[in-house]
Amino acid sequence: MSARAIFLSPHLDDAALSCGGLIRRQVITGTPVLVVTVFAGEPQHVELSAYAIQMHNRWGKASHPTTVRRKEDRSAMNLLGAEYLHLAYADAIYRFSQDSFLYSSDQELFGPIHPSESRLLSRLAEIIAGLHTSRDETVYAPLAVGNHVDHQLVRDALLNLQAHSSQIVFYEDYPYVDRPGALTSALRMLGTQEWESEVQLLDEECLKAKIAATAAYQSQMATLFETDKTVALRLREYSRAVSPDQGFAERYWRICRR
Repeated sequence: MSARAIFLSPHLDDAALSCGGLIRRQVITGTPVLVVTVFAGEPQHVELSAYAIQMHNRWGKASHPTTVRRKEDRSAMNLLGAEYLHLAYADAIYRFSQDSFLYSSDQELFGPIHPSESRLLSRLAEIIAGLHTSRDETVYAPLAVGNHVDHQLVRDALLNLQAHSSQIVFYEDYPYVDRPGALTSALRMLGTQEWESEVQLLDEECLKAKIAATAAYQSQMATLFETDKTVALRLREYSRAVSPDQGFAERYWRICRR
């Protein structure tokens, strides 16, 4: 049996959106795949911020949207054939410190990590180290293209493990990577690291599985794609753009070791 692959997904959709094709290909070829969604927990506050309520309205106004999103993720993982694990940490829009919400606007959500979250970052690094127990495992994490704070936290937790593992790969966060200059900006923000890319080719079966898994997140369609009719079109366009001469693909990144 092939070595296990662990995909770290900040939210209940990120792994399928960004890596669904590779996940399906690995499953088909016999690689055990575990998708770990970090921020999949219920909000700890009874009262929500105005910003969180606004987000809930975008997600279809469900009374318990996190429950809905976990159900959607289970359906998506079943379509891909991957095992899944939902951690109990709450999404950034729900987190608070001293009764003040940490992220209450788009500007804050896509800005620097709040200083009070240093303990959370350390804890995530510990959890990920506990999951990544073998040198034969490959761990995939977001580059944090688009700069969402939850994506930054997962990425930075993985960067803390770089000294201990050569089997860490970063993926391009979709749909943020579709924005002109977003990928270059994300790589530049990480400082003087040298990066090398690797293209993972996808056949039609794997791409279709990725599209179907993405469409399973119905509560997110209006936010991600405006209408669910554009899902296949946009994912196909992006997959072609990654490697125009080779067909459909996803692109991943490793830190060069000199």
